[in-house]
Amino acid sequence: MAFQKYSNMEQSLFTRFIRLGVPAIELDKQGRSRASLANLYNWRYKKLGNLPHVLTSSEYLTSNPGFSFDYQLINVEDFNGVGESEPNPYFYQNLGEAEYVVAVYMYMRLLGYKSEEITILTTYNGQKHLIRDVVKQRCGDNPVFGFPKTITTVDRYQGSQNNYILLSLARTKTVGHLRDVRRLIVQCHELASDSTSSLESVYLLTVTS
Repeated sequence: MAFQKYSNMEQSLFTRFIRLGVPAIELDKQGRSRASLANLYNWRYKKLGNLPHVLTSSEYLTSNPGFSFDYQLINVEDFNGVGESEPNPYFYQNLGEAEYVVAVYMYMRLLGYKSEEITILTTYNGQKHLIRDVVKQRCGDNPVFGFPKTITTVDRYQGSQNNYILLSLARTKTVGHLRDVRRLIVQCHELASDSTSSLESVYLLTVTS
């Protein structure tokens, strides 16, 4: 860990190029997500606005059936008095959140959302495995629900996109993963981006404790 910090190994190659003075053009408009979702991360940039179609196209203005907001932060209370747990070192899990996020997925499927358009993300491997277990138990044998396109971690999902993202942050005792603002920005970028094949609206639900 000391060597990693000393060598700045957490710094991306792109950042190194910028620090060395390599010419670069900073984009100042985004066209992949609703303006309200872009507000989750545009504060990190000097001047980031929206392309005209984001403000006028019906795909970005129409509400998502069954939901009142473009995105929603939900506080999941401790389940049976237990919030986050750590059955093995650094293997963080939260059963209450896992059950809640899967219940939202099932609700969306009953409303007619396509399973391949829904991705469930979490910030920890332990929670990823727990969510997969809950989905298998609740939905695996029922063709009405089926499995979402992907259940994985935020880090693994970098570079990928989907129309609807359900996110479980798992931790209740400390901030954890999100204490690194760079990871927070990457996470918001992923969650606020629609699919590359269409301009469908995006619904982000973040499950937090």
